Amino acid sequence: MKKLFAMFLSLVSIFVLSACLGGTGGAEVVVDIPDEFPEEEIEIILWHAFGQDNQDLLQEMFDDFEDMYPNVTIRQLGQGGYDDLRSSTVQGTVSGNTPTLVLGYPDHFVEYLQGNALVPLDEYIDHPNHGVDIDMYVPGFLEENQQYVDGNQYSMPFAKSTEMVVYNKTVFDYYGVEFSMDEFITWDDLIALEEEYGLIGDGDYQAPHLFNVDSESNFFINTSSQFGAPYTNAEGEILIDNQDTRDMLDFIKTQIDNDILAIPIEWEENYGSIPFKAGDVLMSQGSTAGTRHNVPDNEGGRFGVFEMGIMPVVQYDEDNPSAIQQGPNIAMMADTTDNERLAAWYLIKHITNPENTAFFAMNTGYVPVRVDAFEDPDYQEFLQIAHTPDEDLTTQEQARKPFSMAANVAYAQVDYYSFEPPFVGRVTSSNARAEVGFMMEAIYAGTRSVEDALQYALRELGQ
Repeated sequence: MKKLFAMFLSLVSIFVLSACLGGTGGAEVVVDIPDEFPEEEIEIILWHAFGQDNQDLLQEMFDDFEDMYPNVTIRQLGQGGYDDLRSSTVQGTVSGNTPTLVLGYPDHFVEYLQGNALVPLDEYIDHPNHGVDIDMYVPGFLEENQQYVDGNQYSMPFAKSTEMVVYNKTVFDYYGVEFSMDEFITWDDLIALEEEYGLIGDGDYQAPHLFNVDSESNFFINTSSQFGAPYTNAEGEILIDNQDTRDMLDFIKTQIDNDILAIPIEWEENYGSIPFKAGDVLMSQGSTAGTRHNVPDNEGGRFGVFEMGIMPVVQYDEDNPSAIQQGPNIAMMADTTDNERLAAWYLIKHITNPENTAFFAMNTGYVPVRVDAFEDPDYQEFLQIAHTPDEDLTTQEQARKPFSMAANVAYAQVDYYSFEPPFVGRVTSSNARAEVGFMMEAIYAGTRSVEDALQYALRELGQ
């Protein structure tokens, strides 16, 4: 496990964003850090895109913080999904209504920097009284938050994730098919399984579709990496007008036509977990952070409450594997007082300390952001739960087993994590991500051919 973790550290560093993010930087944001933690009453407001389960976990950490600092009150406000969160924060920077802290992705933060809306954290990190040992954070996660135009660091890693595949172990056990948490399969392998066993249909151990994906945008971006098809670059160029992308989309369309592949709009849903639990598909690809949403609980579904397995992302071939890495970081907004900023900085340190980042990871499917959290004996024991028979586990350990499986799968993919470059300009990386998702939906629904959908996306992106 230590060898695997060492590989994790080195390889995540390799795949960090390679170019500086855009934005005007924080030259107009003056940082003046008080010598002592403030004694006045302070309210910290955090905006995020978490659901209720993750909010409850955050609240546990917030309650502990408020016990340590009784003059601080923390309020967390969900803003919907991540696109909603970004829109709310951009609008807030214009209207003067922003939170103290905000979770998000680099392509969100780079937009906020256009309005000098973020506080650079470097002086807080290095402060002799209030600083943190930055070397304890996973290098790749840290570097993702250091690639800004003026060289300042505007965010800290909070909860990192990658994608995985959950599958109906009950059905595959019936056919004698086993998958591994450590090794991926290819689309050819998946197609061969369907041809051999007839997995698609209305029989007792069949489903109408074999496989779905939770995020059309992620699927397009990650499959582009698998095909070696250009997508975008850090300069903001849109590169999808190429033959490799066309070949990839033709391949995807074939899998759609053969009911191998589906997306949530097939069921008028936003997430693949719902049709997976209903038994409408046998496999679903989505974020490790969404592990809990995939745990079977639909007694009225096609297979009832079945047993779930987790394995790495399905690859196009063995030569060019890719698994997209995600997970929100945390940033401090500039429309705050010096005392509010210092209290918020202490909260950032609190929720990313070894105990809390391990706690959050063990209960969500995210990955800890600190080296010392990985080395913690409790976390090492947590990883072993996935390899332990249920009869040898306590009730609490059985409840944690899906998260342990997801964590093991995340480890297995560390040598082929990939990132999309964030950028701003006439077109942003957020625009590109949304547009390729719409393109996938149009191809799936049959409202546009592959070529028409591609051309429409190019026009929408100003190409």
